[in-house]
Amino acid sequence: MTCRVKAVFALCLGCGAGVCDSCAQFELIGSGCGCVWPAYYCPKCAWDPYVNPNAAFRDPPKGRAGITSR
Repeated sequence: MTCRVKAVFALCLGCGAGVCDSCAQFELIGSGCGCVWPAYYCPKCAWDPYVNPNAAFRDPPKGRAGITSR
């Protein structure tokens, strides 16, 4: 689900696919110790709650129901 048109900007933290700067979905992932680090997901993994812990807080993609890997 990446565009495969532009140069790879980052790797998806969920599936490892290369995503360009327009396809990458940015998230901040936190832990209990107060640390926060940036994460980039492909469009599919960004809305998958089994992959992205913040997916529950995102609005579903337009024109589609929820996306899950299971």
